[in-house]
Amino acid sequence: MQHILVHYAELALKGKNRREFVRQLAKNIKQLIGTSQIDKEHGRMLLHVEEITPAMLDHLALIPGISNFAVVYACSSDIEAMQATAQQAIEAAYPDARGKRFSVRARRGFKQFPMVSTEINFEVGGFLKNAFDFTVDINNPEITVHIEVGEHETFIYTHKIKGAGGLPVGSSGHGIVLFSGGIDSPVAAYMMMKRGMKVTLVHLYNSTINRDFSKIENLAKQLSLYQGRVQLIMIDLEAFQRHAIALVPPRYRMIIYKRHMIRNAEMIANEVNAKALVTGDSLGQVASQTLENIHAIYDAADLPLLSPLMGYDKEEIIAVARNIGTYDISIEDYCDICAYLIAKHPETKAKREEVARFEAELPIEGLDMIKQERIFFAGEKVERT
Repeated sequence: MQHILVHYAELALKGKNRREFVRQLAKNIKQLIGTSQIDKEHGRMLLHVEEITPAMLDHLALIPGISNFAVVYACSSDIEAMQATAQQAIEAAYPDARGKRFSVRARRGFKQFPMVSTEINFEVGGFLKNAFDFTVDINNPEITVHIEVGEHETFIYTHKIKGAGGLPVGSSGHGIVLFSGGIDSPVAAYMMMKRGMKVTLVHLYNSTINRDFSKIENLAKQLSLYQGRVQLIMIDLEAFQRHAIALVPPRYRMIIYKRHMIRNAEMIANEVNAKALVTGDSLGQVASQTLENIHAIYDAADLPLLSPLMGYDKEEIIAVARNIGTYDISIEDYCDICAYLIAKHPETKAKREEVARFEAELPIEGLDMIKQERIFFAGEKVERT
């Protein structure tokens, strides 16, 4: 059995509620990584896994709620065992370790251990210095040995892997993501997952131009790697768009489309008891995302509209998309419903009275909601309706 030591930073600040956050993170890790045993003690988790693979470590680095983690060697909590295990860890990680600069950083999770951290550093460090002809360098070491002392076991490692941070999915309520299939909305979904939100994806399409949803499904499947179970709901807006094309000038169509998309997403939110809507909007990125248009579009909803990318530029969004594995899927060809028969130069400063005038002519209510549903779990499709 191999071991991974997981630390969580923000969760430790949750006071009396911390236990619930930690329980949710452990549940998520079990579902997504497949480990059956997780021990929780002293502000950390120890995962027991049959085999640690590079893919598993890459996956773990993106699960919301984890600050950092490490593949560790376990030994009994006595100095001789720590010395021998630290030597083993260095030999495994650094075949050419001899003569390098090093430091030892001990931390006592179990405060009743008879030595303080500086004494552990001295005892283990002195042993390693002699064994490898090391030079002590506290400020700029080439090798750092981390020692975490527990009540029954001590864990030793040489490499710490940065995690996604944030809060575990499922600890901050439920939201609906307006899911276009472009670069931005999958990133927005992931960013809300990092704040602990469970997300449901709502994709709105026009059945006369969209018939192959493999791209949308693949994006949902990728996001399920970080949330576990992901529900994708797809709604056909063909009937509404047909009326909008007949009655709304091209320069205002995108605004009218988006308002109706928000109304549909809010209906789904009410069905599933979600408390917010989420968009991939970034201020000023495209015509619909000017401040005036955002004002005109967002007031179609009664629920709060959250836009986690509002202050991001495109390169920052792309960097996250690459990191979470959605970018290559997002750039595949797919017809965006919002681009369907709109003006070459759409309105950038929508007037709310104009919006109201156009919508007064449209069948805002009364159209049948034609929807499909897909369920994905940890990277696999598990249900289709």
